[in-house]
Amino acid sequence: MGSWRFTGGILAGFAALGIMSGVFTAILYNWIPIVEPYFKIAGAAYLLYLAWQIGMPKGSKKESRDVRSSFLSGFSLQIINVKSILFYLTVLSAFILPFNESLKFVVIYLAITIFLGWMALLLWSGFGSLFKDFFAKHDKPFRLIMCFLLIYSAGTIFV
Repeated sequence: MGSWRFTGGILAGFAALGIMSGVFTAILYNWIPIVEPYFKIAGAAYLLYLAWQIGMPKGSKKESRDVRSSFLSGFSLQIINVKSILFYLTVLSAFILPFNESLKFVVIYLAITIFLGWMALLLWSGFGSLFKDFFAKHDKPFRLIMCFLLIYSAGTIFV
């Protein structure tokens, strides 16, 4: 039951973040070309930081039950999730706003984006539960692969 509350909080936070990002990106859309190089550097640095965190050996294994699984904790976690913020900034500035001036279409495409993001989050949650034992058994190779994929992703930001 706790995981459903937590997941519900994440989904609600993702939607709220999408709406806030839509408003702020639409308002600041003309500034995007000016700040884009800085966002690329910050995004690449963040991905490299995540790669470092994933690639480093884990110390003690704390049980995930130690973390509170409430709606508010899931919501708060998602609102400050840098990956989701970068996701919305990218989607809005590269795929929605350049092609649609109408507020109606921006809202429709943002709603579709939020829905698709929800589906991806639910798949992530479901597959995480399904493959939890597999990931635990193959922790080191899995973390190494994920580390290299993050490094690759950071490099492709500048291509």
